[in-house]
This record gives sequence, C-alpha cells and structure tokens, in this order.
Amino acid sequence: MQHRRDELGGLLSVKTVASPAATGRRRRRSTLAALLLCCSSALPSSAGTIPSCTTPGAGWCLARRFPGDVARGELGFRFGEPLDVDGDGHADVAAGARFKLQGTFQSGSAMVWSGATGALIRAWDGDRSDGLFGHWVMPVPDISGDGLADVIIAAPHAPVEGRTRGIVVARSPKTGEELWKYAETESENLGWDLTLAGDHDGDGYPDLFVGAPARESGRVYLLSGKSGRVLQTYSPREEGGSFGWYVARLDDLDGDGRPDLAVGAPFAGDPMVGAAWVLSSATGKELHHWKGTDRRGGFGGVVAAAGDLDGDRKGEIVVAAPGTEDQTRTLPGELRIYSGATGKELRHWTGTQPGELYGRMVVAAGDLDGDGVEDLAIGAPWYRREKADRVGRVEIRSGRTGKVLTELFGDEADCWFGWHIRRSPDPDGHGRPALLISSLRHPVDGKVGVGVLDLYVLRRTKSGQGTTTRGTRRSDIR
Repeated sequence: MQHRRDELGGLLSVKTVASPAATGRRRRRSTLAALLLCCSSALPSSAGTIPSCTTPGAGWCLARRFPGDVARGELGFRFGEPLDVDGDGHADVAAGARFKLQGTFQSGSAMVWSGATGALIRAWDGDRSDGLFGHWVMPVPDISGDGLADVIIAAPHAPVEGRTRGIVVARSPKTGEELWKYAETESENLGWDLTLAGDHDGDGYPDLFVGAPARESGRVYLLSGKSGRVLQTYSPREEGGSFGWYVARLDDLDGDGRPDLAVGAPFAGDPMVGAAWVLSSATGKELHHWKGTDRRGGFGGVVAAAGDLDGDRKGEIVVAAPGTEDQTRTLPGELRIYSGATGKELRHWTGTQPGELYGRMVVAAGDLDGDGVEDLAIGAPWYRREKADRVGRVEIRSGRTGKVLTELFGDEADCWFGWHIRRSPDPDGHGRPALLISSLRHPVDGKVGVGVLDLYVLRRTKSGQGTTTRGTRRSDIR
C-alpha cells in the first residue's frame, strides 16, 4: 500500500475508497482531506490564560489533560461523553487515534483512560487494513450486565467483502471482550457518525443512531445497543449524497413518546449546497428539511440538539455550515438554530475570521450563565492567532441572548483546538459544568499530529452562575 503525505501532515491512502464526498474529488481534494483525515511556532499557551483547577479561583480551569502517543495519529476525532467504566465513581474518558499504523496500513486504535488518575485502563488496535478503527469511540451505559459502562467503536473504512463498508463494534473495557459487531453490507462508511438514541425497543438498554453516508445517498441505522441488530433504517426521500454524515438525537418533536433524529448531509443537492433533515424516529417521516445556499459552506456538516429557546417546551436544532468546502478560506463559517416545533430560523451566528471553520463542532453545554436557558459551545479549529494558523478556539454563547460568554484557545499553531467537544461530568464530583475538548493535532513529546484531550471545568462564581441543569425559556425572551 502506497501513501502520499498531504499538506495537513496526515496520511491519505492513494487507493480509491468510497469516501462520502468522492464525487468532485479533484475539485475539493485539499478540504476533503481535512474532513476525512484531518505544531510549529509557539503561542502563549491556553494553560497560561486558563489556570489549572488546582489554583484557587472562579471561572474556567483546566482539570485534566489526556495526551495521545501516536505520531500523526490524531487522537480525538470523535468521542462521547465520559462514563464510569471501572466502578470508582469517576467518569472515564475514551477516544481513538484512527491513523495509527500497523505496517503501512491506517488501522487505528481506541483507548480508555481513568478520569480520576489519567492512567490507561484499556487499549485496542484495529484489525482491518485502513479501517480507521477509533474514528468514533463512545462510552455507553452498561450493555454487558456487569454494571459498568461499555464502549462503541467505529471503523468506517473497514473493508467488508472487498468494499469500504464500515464496522461498528461494542466492547467491554473491564474485560476487553467484544460484545457484538455489526458490519455494513449495503451502504458505505458505517459509523462515520453515531449517537445514543434512547431505548427504542424497550429492552432497558440504550440504542444507537449510526450514520452510513455514501456518495450518492446514504443511510442512518437505529441499532440495538444490546445486540447491534438493525431496528430501523432511515433514508432521504430525495437525492441526499452524504446523508448520515452527522446525526443527532433530538427531543420528541412529534409527540409519539420517542426521541427524534436530525441528519446532516454536507454534499447533498445539485449543486452540492448541503442539507439537513429532522425525521420521526418511529416512522421515518420527514418533520423538517433545510437546504444550504453556498456549495462552499458544507451546510449540514454538523447537526446538534439545543435546548428550548422559544418557550414552546420543545428543543431546537442547530445546523452548521463551517465553510469546509471553501478552498480559499474566505468564509468564516456559520450556524443556524431552527425551532424544533415549526422549523423557523431562530438564530444565525457567524465566525470572527475567514477560514476558521466556525461551527465545525457544536454542542449544548448546559446553562452556564444561570439564566435558565441552555448555552452552546462552538468549535473553530482553524482559528488564527497572529501569524500562527489553525490554533483553534472554542466560543461559548448564551442561548438566551447570543452573547459570547467566553472563549478558550489552543496552545499553538496547527493544534486544531475545538475539533470535537463533548459535555462531561465534573471529574471531582462537585456538579460543576465541564467540557472535554480535543486538539486534534497537538504535538506530544516532540511528535507531531498526536492530539490531546483537555477537560475544562467551570468553577462557580459567588453569584452561583454555571449549572448543568437544562432550563426553561422565560416568557420575556424574544
């Protein structure tokens, strides 16, 4: 297997793979490489401006750092909220380095670390050539019956019957054993994105929405968390190339008692301006559908659930257009928030500088400012600081007013801070808001492109601001 080294420092196989965006590959090659693959001059460290949590004070502090150890492995492409896998009462962290090599193949790896001590609990290497094992690593509530959290791991480029189909596997961190495996046979890139879906089959175990985006269309599967069997399949009614690129569990919007589903497809349409859907998880019925307007934007590259911003007791939907297809880096990136009840646009936010990929990640962060409305954390991993490019930043905005509450910044150039973000339990059990943030290509011990995960905690001020409770919007908010 031959490889070429692209401008981003990752390894891109020269063989033809069934990438979700292979159509128009030549036109989009450099930005597609950034999406599918994803540090030099030093800057003032974020650790210098954000203190350690061992230092007394209020506001955001850095509680833990979980470094990778694989050069160009890119730890933390996508990961879930930490859960306790070892029974010590602390939530543990799981993530993957999908570009870890076995010989010349990008087979990948997945790891679980202790949230209390940072010690490695369990590690697995991928067993499929160029499978990108560890692309997604998600802790899930116990499915093995031992009372401890387990993990779901995706290898979206794993070959199945000679084609790049993808595999999703469940494993026990306690024993290392495989609990179940599902291999795709119809679509492509199974596990490019996934999320917890709630218990749809009533067996007491959480199920999964799993995306399988393909060039011309794509699918999303509802998989049993207990066995991995397919419970339901979702597909678009119209042309939806890359359907399933991103998925999000939503509130129950149609009143049937089941959480519903948002799906993003950044290469859908002709021209490929991108699209996003909201579907009933019970029937697959289309509840809402939005389309992008600029083929450079990658509209639908990220979709996310947000709290109730308009007081109708239903959560909202975030759809981002980070500018991932803008090869000239003139677009800053943007996101729109739509009403879950009506589909009407409620918010429209844009980045602060061209080419920063604002909205490359969006996550509901809890009510951080104490105003009763859930706030949002937004990643812009290609943010520049002075002459240093792709440092990255995370912007935290008030859901009530849209005001920027604070910003966190990466350590140095080419770190890609804010590539992925998830909420986390307080590592010390005090109930404080916390965010787990990846710097996808942060150097470690002189090795480039390794990646680190940082756990930030918001220490409460005297006014008591900073809670993780989902609030209800007040009547005076317009």
